[in-house]
Amino acid sequence: MTHRFRGKIVVVTGASSGIGRAAAHEFARQGATLVLAARSHDSLEAAAAECRALGAEAVAIPTDIADEHQVNDLVATTTTRFGRIDVFVGNAGLFVYGLFDQTPVDSFKRVVDTNLYGHVNAVKALLPHWQQRGKGTYVLVGSIQSLLSAPYQSAYVTSKHAALGLVDTLGDEFAGTGIRFTALLPSTIDTPIYQNGANYTGKNSHPLPPTVSVERAGRAVVTAALHPKRYRFVGRIQASLVPLQYVFPGLFHKITKPMVETFALRGKGAPTDGNLLAPADVGNATNGGWVAKRRRVTRPLVWAGAAAAVAAVVLNRRR
Repeated sequence: MTHRFRGKIVVVTGASSGIGRAAAHEFARQGATLVLAARSHDSLEAAAAECRALGAEAVAIPTDIADEHQVNDLVATTTTRFGRIDVFVGNAGLFVYGLFDQTPVDSFKRVVDTNLYGHVNAVKALLPHWQQRGKGTYVLVGSIQSLLSAPYQSAYVTSKHAALGLVDTLGDEFAGTGIRFTALLPSTIDTPIYQNGANYTGKNSHPLPPTVSVERAGRAVVTAALHPKRYRFVGRIQASLVPLQYVFPGLFHKITKPMVETFALRGKGAPTDGNLLAPADVGNATNGGWVAKRRRVTRPLVWAGAAAAVAAVVLNRRR
């Protein structure tokens, strides 16, 4: 195996679950020394132990990135212990399903504090260190919703649009220097965010298909850190909707709400704050089990369809 990050110090936020945890595994395989951050404790420690089992040095530092002081401590602790930070993966994020008038203002603000100001806090803390060194790479893990609108996700979309605008601007301001900013824009990824996120719709939340494996997203994070460019997408089908929004805006905005209501919100569920106010240690995992569930459902249908097609061919030949 090529250890492309051997000797590199990599910080990953939101590392207790989902894309952050998968990215941590991949950085560990590539030889990085890892500092993992998230609000949780037990699941963050579990993620660090998984990275150590892959041969990497990994430490866990519980951190709420919405808290400027905690982020300053994260950066200071890392640079004191390891001397530098080569790559910072800004991945931590919160998610809310709910129409705008269903979403409490405090919940909306909590999402923005994490998904936008978490990056502001991180970059503010990192820049003095990186400007002194003359180099550093910031990977924003955004979303396809950083470029698209999505009904029932006003807080999430607002925060993701704003965070991408921040990193876009920083990319322009630091162009030609050794300090690089890059954005990864995943489509629907198989993570526990749908089980753990807040939901005020009165219905159960599901990922909007098609769902991409979290391991694929984790590898994309590492690629983004290795070869930074302005945008990198994960999931081609949903990425193809980006030009549709601008070329055929009427069609795009006509289909988005019915698609969410048909595929993403199904069955009755009690409104919940999810993990907005406290981490969901018990529910944290690398994947959300959505891809496995999809395979259990769709594969039998594919085989049944194939069998029916073969049977039809045989019957036609006999006739």
